[in-house]
Amino acid sequence: MPHLAQVATARTAKLSDGRQLGFVEHGDSEGAPVFFCHDLFGGRGLRHPDDSILKRLGIRLIGIDRPGYGLSARKAGRDILAGAIDMDALFRAMGLERCAVLGYSAGAPYALAFAHRYPQHVSRCAVVASLPPLDQAQSFRVIHPVYGRLMQLARGNETLFRWLLRGFFFYDSQRSPEQFIRDYGGLLAQVDRHALSQLPLFNLRRDIWEEIRQVGSEGIADDLAALTRSWGFHLQALRVPVDIWWGEADVYSSPVVGKRMAELIPDAKLRLEANAGHLILFTHWEAILRQLIAPA
Repeated sequence: MPHLAQVATARTAKLSDGRQLGFVEHGDSEGAPVFFCHDLFGGRGLRHPDDSILKRLGIRLIGIDRPGYGLSARKAGRDILAGAIDMDALFRAMGLERCAVLGYSAGAPYALAFAHRYPQHVSRCAVVASLPPLDQAQSFRVIHPVYGRLMQLARGNETLFRWLLRGFFFYDSQRSPEQFIRDYGGLLAQVDRHALSQLPLFNLRRDIWEEIRQVGSEGIADDLAALTRSWGFHLQALRVPVDIWWGEADVYSSPVVGKRMAELIPDAKLRLEANAGHLILFTHWEAILRQLIAPA
């Protein structure tokens, strides 16, 4: 059985293979537990900057570092289902009986994998602006071309991809973390750039990126490699209620992806929001959480 250790305000769980898994809790410590799976440039602390929303809703948000991010030890060659197995180990270490699970962008496949493999644990799942399955070439057409090319390289020549990513990290280490967040925002829709310009969210994303820079590129590289392989399950096999949230202005992952997911998942509800983009997680945070914990 994994055991927990306290590290400052974050915590770690020691897994059966000796690795440590980092996580942090925000909100109501006695509230409804929600596992959160972060995006590609995220980490355990990613959330809306206003924690009073969590407390008002009675939510215990448990943000988890995937292997190679933050406090979590790397696991070379991991896939999407391996992430679900790590989440199950944390679930048991925390003594939980049930939880909801929320996945954002590149974290959404991990949330779905957890719901698929451990439906007995999961009351409800929410996926927000998910990446599509990227094990087929046509999938790259429905994501931002910059990230599409990066992921195609990860799929076609992983050695070269990792070398280039390490080079980018070296280049980025010479700049301020603020510049990366500005560059990231520049690739998004206008509505997203406005959301990211709000200082609390900008500072949160900056601090998370700074931790990623300190840890290194391997976690992101492993994530991208895993995302370009089969997820290991079919969406049609999900037996948990799934909320799908998308911004119609999303240029990072097209709303077409959300519509297709809603067609495939048996018990899915699709919410397309007109005045939202890829940062819908933050602009619609309270609505997403309210629906996630609503009685069945």
